[in-house]
Amino acid sequence: MSIKLVTIDIDDTLVNSQKEITARVKTALNEATAQGVKVVLATGRPLTGVTRYLDELGLNQQDDQYVITYNGGVVETTSGQRLGGESLTRDDFLELQAIATDLGAYLQVETLTKAYTTNTEVNPWASLENYLINMDLRTVSLADMPRDEDYVKMIMIGEENDITQWYQALPKNVLEKYYVVQSTPHNLEFMNKAASKGAGLAALRDILQLDVAETMALGDQQNDLTMIETAGLGIAMGNAIPALKQIAQAETTTQNEDGVGVAIEKYVLNA
Repeated sequence: MSIKLVTIDIDDTLVNSQKEITARVKTALNEATAQGVKVVLATGRPLTGVTRYLDELGLNQQDDQYVITYNGGVVETTSGQRLGGESLTRDDFLELQAIATDLGAYLQVETLTKAYTTNTEVNPWASLENYLINMDLRTVSLADMPRDEDYVKMIMIGEENDITQWYQALPKNVLEKYYVVQSTPHNLEFMNKAASKGAGLAALRDILQLDVAETMALGDQQNDLTMIETAGLGIAMGNAIPALKQIAQAETTTQNEDGVGVAIEKYVLNA
């Protein structure tokens, strides 16, 4: 079967180290889209952090193009129509904030409209996160955390060594209750147990009534594992973590060597 749906991680997959889509990658994706292939960006970012790349690929603000955001917490059209996904609650935030306070960890929550934290100091890695997602960050007291917003994803953000220590210190019940994944060396993310990029891919596959063999996924990090496992053809970037390379069916070049373009040419355009 030919590939009809391709889900692609953004950071260090779609874009290179300079956060740019290279010419070869863009050309390959434009050709795939012209042939009717659904090119779906799958990311930990909210839609606000994806629109720049959707615009560049000519996929933005369309009812028949799709995006997986918040690591699968939301599945939506690029015009913003929510089709699926799973959220968390304010009570979940209160539970995780208590743990973060005990660990001395910075924690923020991303809703559908804003990011919130009770921390009065925002570390540099958190500042980078909020720049990339292009979403306002509000510092509020615990009592003033909103009660009427959709809590989608919570993130502990800090130095790489801190992330490792915080993960190791998490209570067992937290690991059982939430989908906990490291999306970058500096981000430890908490989502609804039923949310993941793989679940998002499966939802779109059903919506589009496609066979598993007609799906392909490309990624590089821990939060891409479920997507690589779910796709009919899972492709690891050359810069991917070892765990992802072990489960992928094929490997392409790195993000700085047009890895997505190389894979699209080979497996979708059959160049």
